[in-house]
Amino acid sequence: MIVLRGFALIALLFLLALGGAYLATRDRKYLRIAGKTLQVLTLVAVAFALFYLFERVLLFL
Repeated sequence: MIVLRGFALIALLFLLALGGAYLATRDRKYLRIAGKTLQVLTLVAVAFALFYLFERVLLFL
C-alpha cells in the first residue's frame, strides 16, 4: 500500500510539472502527455483495485 501512495505522489508531481510547463510555454504537447498519463494512471488504479478485490475474495473463501 505504501508503494501505491508513493507512486500516486510521484504521478501527482509529474502532472503538476506538466501543467506548469504548459502554462510557461503554451505548447499543447504537455497537455497531450498529461492526458495520456491520466489514462495510464486510471488503468493502474483499476488494475490495483481489481487485484485487491480478488485478493480479499480469495482470502475470504
